Amino acid sequence: MEQKTSIIPAGRLQKIMEYMKEHGSVQIKELADYLDVSDATVRRDLDDLDTQGLLVRTHGGAVRKNDNTSSFEWQHNEKLTIMLHEKKQIAKLAASFVHEGDTILLDSGTTTYYLASELSDIPNLTVITYDLFIGGNLVLHPTSTMIVTGGIRRQGYNNVLLGSMVEDYVRNIRVDKAFLGADAIDVDFGISNTNVMEASIKRLLVQAGKQVILIGDHSKLGRMALIKVCDLTDIDGVIIDKAIDENSLHRMKEKVKNVYLA
Repeated sequence: MEQKTSIIPAGRLQKIMEYMKEHGSVQIKELADYLDVSDATVRRDLDDLDTQGLLVRTHGGAVRKNDNTSSFEWQHNEKLTIMLHEKKQIAKLAASFVHEGDTILLDSGTTTYYLASELSDIPNLTVITYDLFIGGNLVLHPTSTMIVTGGIRRQGYNNVLLGSMVEDYVRNIRVDKAFLGADAIDVDFGISNTNVMEASIKRLLVQAGKQVILIGDHSKLGRMALIKVCDLTDIDGVIIDKAIDENSLHRMKEKVKNVYLA
């Protein structure tokens, strides 16, 4: 395959890549000011670099390219912008599965955060999470209750809580619905995660839910992270965006009875 050549002037290209290397992510307006060019020029540049595989285009900006190793993990502020539109669509559909009086368990992650943001109008919920970002930013209905597990804080990556305190808590509860996130989804290998300690909590989350729903965008498909959480056959449903390819959708439906497209 012939490699595409960038149409971006060499000096501007170098500045963009150096900025991305230093900051990890960038917004269009921020980069336009830095380069002293128009927003439209930055959009074209970022689209060009995304096509070349040098960065990942996001809603309103870009993030540095995943090095595609099984232990690589984006910082939380980067995750919030990656596949933003898809995550919000998935979150809205997932919220429709939550009903008044439900007890729900939310996994850590940005898609579950956007799901949590859709729950403010539903009364009498009990929401349990080990994600401090969700616990600290979620606004619930006045009749609802938020429970954040104890644990050791993991700085920088969702500010999640880890360790035996989280595991003991999740091991001893039973909830109506558990919403599971994932770093990687492979039809054969299953659902996997980059962090060993977090993966053990996710396994317990799967056991805690009367109904377990995986929520994740199509960029997670066909990937395997460091440690396996569970098989697709261990969950009750998947909510994924409509950009999933037909072959992956067909194969996923062979493993999971309920696959919903957002």
